[in-house]
Amino acid sequence: MLVDVLGAVVEVLGATIGESRTEERKERDAFAEGRVVVFEGCVAGARPYCRPTAEFLHASATALAISPLRETSARARYLPSDLVLVEVRKRREDDPKTIEKHWTVFECRDGEDVVLIGCASGCVRYVRRALQFEGD
Repeated sequence: MLVDVLGAVVEVLGATIGESRTEERKERDAFAEGRVVVFEGCVAGARPYCRPTAEFLHASATALAISPLRETSARARYLPSDLVLVEVRKRREDDPKTIEKHWTVFECRDGEDVVLIGCASGCVRYVRRALQFEGD
């Protein structure tokens, strides 16, 4: 009986991992084809495009926007394309709580202001490409 239960657990886990990898592949392919990829993230700072909550980042090969909705909407705010990347790092204790503990943080500058972009490590490549941080 224990063997049957363990077999069922392994089967479910295998299917879940397979679905996750399939979704990641579809997302990468869509991004490579020029479509927008949407994922959870946040943008923190004093600039008008920053938001006090975790929301959805919309990344394309040429732009990054933040929106409270998964669907593209008029409420999306685009980040400037001339943000200066300071560093890519793990979340620190003094970062805003809207940045999840397991997320990667892009510390950027917009003029004198610090802008923090947080997202899961699997989405880092989309932020890098959208903001033209490829060579950094």
